[in-house]
Amino acid sequence: MDSALETAFAEEWPRVVGAILRASGSVDVAEESAQEAFARAADRIAAGERTQNIGAWVTTTARHVAIDILRREAVFRQKLPLLAEPETWEDAVEEQDDRLGLVYVACDPLLSPEQQIALALRIVCGVPTADIADFFGTSPATIAARLTRAKQAIARSGERFAWPSPADRSQRLGVALTTIYGVCTLGHTAVAGSGLMDPRLSALALLLARSIVAEYPADSESLGLLALIELGEARGVARTTADGMPLTLAEVDRSAWGRQRIRRGLDLAAQALPGGGRFALQAGIAGLHSSAETWEQTDWAAISTLYFGLTRVWPAPVVTLGSIIARSHLGASELDAAVDELRQLLGRQSEEFDRRIFAALADVEERRGARQAAREALQRASRGEKNEAVLRHYGRVAERLSERPLNSTR
Repeated sequence: MDSALETAFAEEWPRVVGAILRASGSVDVAEESAQEAFARAADRIAAGERTQNIGAWVTTTARHVAIDILRREAVFRQKLPLLAEPETWEDAVEEQDDRLGLVYVACDPLLSPEQQIALALRIVCGVPTADIADFFGTSPATIAARLTRAKQAIARSGERFAWPSPADRSQRLGVALTTIYGVCTLGHTAVAGSGLMDPRLSALALLLARSIVAEYPADSESLGLLALIELGEARGVARTTADGMPLTLAEVDRSAWGRQRIRRGLDLAAQALPGGGRFALQAGIAGLHSSAETWEQTDWAAISTLYFGLTRVWPAPVVTLGSIIARSHLGASELDAAVDELRQLLGRQSEEFDRRIFAALADVEERRGARQAAREALQRASRGEKNEAVLRHYGRVAERLSERPLNSTR
């Protein structure tokens, strides 16, 4: 994609989708119109044409596409005035931050949690269906069906559809936070491609988190999520080498971390932690990692304690995995127990999650001196992995394991 068009896509996609959605009341019409408008823009650029303001051109084109779509539907006479008045359209685009509004739309209580997150990733971020499928550890066909059912559920609501009111937003706050966390997770480690991270999604997650804190400044979970994202972004600049090779927390140059952002994140985490919610506790864990001056000074006991509390309020598999990894750093005596616990987690979730378990197993096995077991776990972690940067990291670890002198009979 042309770089200028790619930038416009990241900035204008949610605005275009949101404005058409408000006017038409149809997620399908909004998404189809935006897709067609950007496709036409790509064709123009490929043909050598240049547009001074891509965002404005795409917005106008999407509006015309929406009119053409609605012309074939019975609702045309009702919806046309909303789409045909430029003043109304311009006001809608310029005065509202449709990104957060679209998150609240996707968090409609008519939908299941999986549908809510999938729909938000699709209509807010424009994430391809295949990438959403990888995020959930399922097939593109399954996600496509899930998205279709979500759109149909909203469409069946008929006249009750409206842009979420303040009361709706308050009711959907918890789900909105979970959805933004999903965007953050996808940005932290891209599903596929050559780069470790997806900067567009990371930036969007930060924008959404800041917007939601501006709306709910006293909500501890909103503060916790923002703290978690701020701390992750502060450390993100040092997560790879200059050529894109991923680094572990034990390897990174901590002097490259954004200290001002870390201080801001730690302050937010301190405000959130008394609430004891899932995002507040995760922010506390991130804060302990961020405040350790060296890897050796990491307070694994405190981190393990926070994971224990997190397991009680959010007993998710990813939390169990994090807790096992944290306890494995408490001493050599914990390594054998960690291997047993990690293997017990295998096969319970998705293939994607099993890859994460095998990656953790490789690290634990290496630390206990079991080189062959570590190599085998690393091979299993690599199977099906689509992120080239992650695969490069696994390759580097495999080389290290092969070169290390034999020091164990395991």
